[in-house]
Amino acid sequence: MGRKKTERKLLRLMAEGEPVSLDTGGLAYGRAVRLALLAEEFGYEYADLKQSEGKLTLFLLPDPRPQAQERAAENRRRYPRASEGGPLPVPDPETLALLKARMLFDVERRRLTSKWIWASAGLALVIGALELGIEFGDDWDAILTIGGAFLAVTAIFGAVLYVWGMRVLRAGAIRLEAAGFTRVPDERGRLRYVPPGHEERRGHPTLNG
Repeated sequence: MGRKKTERKLLRLMAEGEPVSLDTGGLAYGRAVRLALLAEEFGYEYADLKQSEGKLTLFLLPDPRPQAQERAAENRRRYPRASEGGPLPVPDPETLALLKARMLFDVERRRLTSKWIWASAGLALVIGALELGIEFGDDWDAILTIGGAFLAVTAIFGAVLYVWGMRVLRAGAIRLEAAGFTRVPDERGRLRYVPPGHEERRGHPTLNG
């Protein structure tokens, strides 16, 4: 689905006033960030981002705060054809950067706490073991030698992913905290960053169920 079509679909879903979940298409964080920021211009707030099966799913909630509803009303007045492909609010670069940092923090923390990295490494190890068995049959010396090397490479692969994920978390935390964001646990105990003025982080019902 093209960018304009996805934006129009998002605006139509938000018009119903219910929680929204939207496949942003592929793994492009830039598109997910712009969609979430567009939602915030029209009375919604970013709730979460989930990566699964080669795609990103964006979760949004209606924002009940008076300032959010006032901004939405003003933008509906200024951009009456937004849901029909007309002009849209221009995103602020710094706001985009902060929202991207929040999304990366959410996705990477979920990976690290769900053991995604080690599950990926374990799957690679199983596949490699099957290939070795087919290739070398009863030649156990060759299987053990190559299997040991493959195990070492798999462990390094998992460690690299873990270190990279931790670097993303630290970099995001530094940037967000410098901008006044606060780290708090959500309903499920997962640590999230909330913007200044938000007392709590609300989870999306699809994720809480």
